[in-house]
Amino acid sequence: MKNTNSFYALKTHLKPFVYLFFVLLTFACSKDDVDDKKTMTPPNNTTSEDKAPLFSLASLDNGTINLADYENKVVVLYFFGSNCPFCIAAGPDIEKTLKTPFAANDDYAIIGLDQWDGNNAAVNAFKSQTGITFPLLLNASSVATTYQTTYDRLIVLNKEREVVFKGTQLAGNDLAAAEAKVLELVTPKSDNNQGSSKYSFTLKSLDGNDVSLSDYDNKVVSLFFFGNGCPTCKSAASTIQRELVNSFSSNDDYVLLGLDVWNGNSASVQAFKTSTGVSYPLLLKASSVASDFETSYDRIVVLDKNKEIAFKGSRNANGDIATAKAKISTLLSN
Repeated sequence: MKNTNSFYALKTHLKPFVYLFFVLLTFACSKDDVDDKKTMTPPNNTTSEDKAPLFSLASLDNGTINLADYENKVVVLYFFGSNCPFCIAAGPDIEKTLKTPFAANDDYAIIGLDQWDGNNAAVNAFKSQTGITFPLLLNASSVATTYQTTYDRLIVLNKEREVVFKGTQLAGNDLAAAEAKVLELVTPKSDNNQGSSKYSFTLKSLDGNDVSLSDYDNKVVSLFFFGNGCPTCKSAASTIQRELVNSFSSNDDYVLLGLDVWNGNSASVQAFKTSTGVSYPLLLKASSVASDFETSYDRIVVLDKNKEIAFKGSRNANGDIATAKAKISTLLSN
């Protein structure tokens, strides 16, 4: 009995020390956790692991384009297939929506990448058919794999080279969402549609003559950029004849020229003329001129007598005829 009482007395005496030991142990562990958290490096949202992969590819113009060259720029990547019908259909709208409004921005760029690895001829045909003026890069299937995407897709990179939009639908269906994201990141600068730059070109006409813009000094000149096999161009051509040619036929200070952006041969442009019944001059192989004017096929551009852009259509030609006609009338009345 005495030993039992002594055991309980010892247990009662030691209990406060046991509690104190556990309190001190808990405090020490908590302090170590706090110290560890203090020494942890906070996450960095722009580490190389988070940034979009760099790439370097040959361009259609025989140059080399590196993504690293676009540091501190918002960049849109358009992965296309050189013979993809959906891509060809989307191309003009991508040009109009994601290229033309930002043409004056030095903090923005759009690049096309051929995921189908077509040769130069195939990609050049794609460019001619779409009227695209932004750089087109060759043999980009490996880049598409790295970005885990496919053809006819849009990707937007911010100025930190992070992917901020990655399309999951056909580019035509994702265009509005991509545009909205770009507009969050960069503000379009004026493209100077009333600009001060003069333009010049010399092209072969359908009848084999050289036609130069300089031939029409001190004249108002309308340019109808068309594709020789483009259905909407054919539809617009006869209305343009009536509204933008016949309506001004008595005015010697005005002329309208048609320019084939699709670079068709004489036979294909003759077929366009025959099917539409137009009488205005049709010029061949005009894709480079469209690039100079930063426009596409099925578009109208009006130049004043100083060869400055007075009007540049942003819609299919049929939708801009009335506006172009009003501008022509104003210019000729001055």
